[in-house]
Amino acid sequence: MDQMPPPSSQMPPPSSQMPPPSSQSHFEKFDNFVPDSSASFEDEFARLASSQDWASGTSEFQKQRTIALRSELKLHYFSSQNIEEGQEDLEDVPLTEEAKLAGFQALCEEVGIPTHGTIEECQKHLKKTLVNIVDLIDTRRTGKKVKVWTDFEKFRKYTLKRPINLEEAKEDGGILASLLQHLRFPRGEHRRPRIHRGNSSRVTSGRVMKKETQKSSKTGAIHLLVKDGK
Repeated sequence: MDQMPPPSSQMPPPSSQMPPPSSQSHFEKFDNFVPDSSASFEDEFARLASSQDWASGTSEFQKQRTIALRSELKLHYFSSQNIEEGQEDLEDVPLTEEAKLAGFQALCEEVGIPTHGTIEECQKHLKKTLVNIVDLIDTRRTGKKVKVWTDFEKFRKYTLKRPINLEEAKEDGGILASLLQHLRFPRGEHRRPRIHRGNSSRVTSGRVMKKETQKSSKTGAIHLLVKDGK
């Protein structure tokens, strides 16, 4: 007779379940670097950056850190189906809608909220939960229980450390970008509109005058977060 599966209350927590093969980690892809699959993300990336001469604070450092974050998030939460099918290079495998849904459901389980039947519903409820994305990765890398915050300002100070590259966060179907919100200003505060002078944009007598092109940073105001308004 077939045995019934154990109730969910008896199932091991997501972070204690079988991890993906360490050979699939983003950190395995670099020469002159020996990865440690049990190290925290920040410690591992700091060692990698040092080995690759990526100076902290540079655009290259931000870009590479974002790629590593996205890849580790994908590996630990969105690749279970590919692992079961024996895929050899998970980082380059495009995510199906089924894999995305399974990944967001896994994230919901990890932070202790109900799962839902659509990607949009999962994302909606995840964004109401204060969880740092690095912590989500570390709970799978190190086994440390992920912390769910209740105080927004304390969470903001904890999270507002390193900006990321938004263009890289949008890759792989936007799984990382979908969990990001603006954190630069405290809750309830808004950026005051700037008054431009000289060649700034302005409207006079119904005509748009000469417009000065300004490049805005796509990384400066984006930080790691699962929170309703990275």
